[in-house]
Amino acid sequence: MTAELIKHDHGRMYRCKIVPIGGPVEYGEWFGTESDVRAALAGIVRALDKRYYCETKLITCPKCETTESAKVICTL
Repeated sequence: MTAELIKHDHGRMYRCKIVPIGGPVEYGEWFGTESDVRAALAGIVRALDKRYYCETKLITCPKCETTESAKVICTL
């Protein structure tokens, strides 16, 4: 007998992605909300040679594995 998948939502996680011109991409830690990302970046002096993005990804469990990778949702 095959177990049926139960539709459920774990929510999303958010992080800052910093892209320097000509350098490696830097990633911040994962947060529970976009507001948490903004608050973490509030004290950072942003460099003109870097771009700042907010990424999101689904929180998953073994019952609902997904292949969705993190995606950019806004520029900070």
